[in-house]
Amino acid sequence: MNNVPKIFARGRIHRITTVATLAVCQAAAAGVIAFSTRDVFAALATAKTTIPAVALTLIVVMGVVIALLRIAERTISENVGQTYTSDLRKALFIHLSRMPAREVSQKRSGALAMRFIGDLTAVRSWVTFGVARLISTAIVVPGALLALIFLNPYLAAAVSLPLLLSVILMAFFAPGLHPLHQRLRSKRARLAVDMSERVSVAPELRLLDRVPREIKRLNRRTRLLRDAAITRARASATLRAIPDIGVAFAGIFLLWMAFRTESSSAEAAGALATMAIIAMPLRNLAGIWDRRYAWKVAMGKCQAILNSPVLESSSEQKTAATKKRAIHLKLHQVCTPAMKNVNISAFPGQKISIVGPNGSGKSTLLTLSAGLENAVSGYVSIGGVDIRALSKTERSSLISYLGPRSPILQGSLRRALTLGIHPRPNDTIIKTAALDFGLGSVLDRLGGIGGKLSEAGKNLSSGEARRVHLVRIWLAQPLLLLLDEPDDALDVAGRKLVAKLIRDTQATTLLVTHDLSLARQMDRMWFIDTGILHESGSPEILLSGRGKTAEFYNKQSFDYFQDQQQG
Repeated sequence: MNNVPKIFARGRIHRITTVATLAVCQAAAAGVIAFSTRDVFAALATAKTTIPAVALTLIVVMGVVIALLRIAERTISENVGQTYTSDLRKALFIHLSRMPAREVSQKRSGALAMRFIGDLTAVRSWVTFGVARLISTAIVVPGALLALIFLNPYLAAAVSLPLLLSVILMAFFAPGLHPLHQRLRSKRARLAVDMSERVSVAPELRLLDRVPREIKRLNRRTRLLRDAAITRARASATLRAIPDIGVAFAGIFLLWMAFRTESSSAEAAGALATMAIIAMPLRNLAGIWDRRYAWKVAMGKCQAILNSPVLESSSEQKTAATKKRAIHLKLHQVCTPAMKNVNISAFPGQKISIVGPNGSGKSTLLTLSAGLENAVSGYVSIGGVDIRALSKTERSSLISYLGPRSPILQGSLRRALTLGIHPRPNDTIIKTAALDFGLGSVLDRLGGIGGKLSEAGKNLSSGEARRVHLVRIWLAQPLLLLLDEPDDALDVAGRKLVAKLIRDTQATTLLVTHDLSLARQMDRMWFIDTGILHESGSPEILLSGRGKTAEFYNKQSFDYFQDQQQG
């Protein structure tokens, strides 16, 4: 798991060392309690009238000390667990951001949610309660037994045998928890995926009269999850019962040995007090195994993401791109699963429409040009520089990409309009641009650019969300503009704004569109089908010729006419 953050890193090693020190102190305090308890019972046995105040005081003080040490141990352990989980969460998010966009989009949102919620909870639980308690148990139990040996070696031997047998039995049965945790996590993931997919479209499912069927599906998934959870809980409870039984037998053996060796009642009482202190760490040991296997299952899923391929970075020397003029985009012998040997250039300032049937590779061409996908062979260059060699900051300043998954994050409208733009324009410029792109009603409804947008901009209509993206592009002033059906969900006025944005920008522009009138306004047209660039040229020449572009649009017009006639 080389990609996984290390538990013993970032200062956590010092905190874990502190946990170990606290455990040593607990073991020492347990020893003091054992000997003090012996002294109290010795005083009772000799019928002394003087109360053993020192011994009683030590018992109370050491009891309080152990309680305080456990509070400190729990607090520090939680800190370790939280910082480790934070590191893992960041590692997962950074890795996802470096993966090809298509791979991320194909992952189910419910499954990803499990990584960042359920799996990270299991990881935190192991680090917080598992690692820390394992260290504590490994110190407290031997330390308390050592104190018991000094108190009475025979009684220590009598206690050790059943306790050791308990540990052996737990070690034998604990691996059975692994498949139970796998099954439980699988059922949780399936339910999370189903709910993630269906909750947001529940009203539409009601319209399709699917609610009764979906309730049956939900009940079935819930029943399977419940059964898996109960089975795992039963196994975990059985494992936790083993040390309880072991402690009970240890108590019987201790008393039996005390009678056999004619040990004093004071030593027996001290040994029983020590054994009571040992009992809690042993119970924790069962929980440690339970969390360990939950952690293994969760980390396996997290590791699967961290092992996923990321976008390549080129080691070639970069040359600084200028902000003063548009740039040259070149795809050199590019091949992907969706594209075949594309070799084409967009010269500085050119406006190019990319047309063709659905699934032909148009969007893939844009994501390649944005550096969101890797080419299997060939390369993409911007301004003569391999796109893989550009830093994140350079890409952000050079490229604006508008696609079907372009983000609008929860927060202020101001942030949505300027996301990724550095430095951020002043509020007057932002508001003017918003008004120019038809967002006046949104400004009024939200109370200005400081108004709040909900998750993914759900309090915006589809057309309003598109206009937010157009404003963001206008404010960014990129050198390379990549637009994947920007007119989608826009009204007539919105489509005119798209045309105006493209016309006014100096950026080299690639536009994927099914709007022929908009495609005609570009300098050039590329026709793509089945991942192959078939034609490139002036829109008028391609549309009036006898090539694949004209054939495609003539067929569309014919099909539309036929549909109208049949209608």
